[in-house]
Amino acid sequence: MKSFAGLSGDYNPLHTDAVFARSKGFEGPVVYGALIVAQASRLIGMHLPGRGATWMGLKMDFKSPLMVGEEALLEGRISSISDAVRMLKLRLQVSANGKEIAKGSAEVVVK
Repeated sequence: MKSFAGLSGDYNPLHTDAVFARSKGFEGPVVYGALIVAQASRLIGMHLPGRGATWMGLKMDFKSPLMVGEEALLEGRISSISDAVRMLKLRLQVSANGKEIAKGSAEVVVK
């Protein structure tokens, strides 16, 4: 979280200050949504479909926050394949403690 704040310049106290986050009704600091998106990028470029894949579009809808220290699971499922243009469409889901916290989709080109 500190490294991301430094790289992005985003020092929003919701992510960096536990007292502030609690004053806004959260249990503590909230994980940056961009870090969850970065994990989706890692999934696409390293695992599904894998090395060399490029996402051309990614949409993520957040339903509830991921708290710092909370373990999350990112799942991706292929929803369609176009061999003609070498593109996949993926459905993405992020869950923590058995509860969906985000869902989305990605369009991925495989070269």
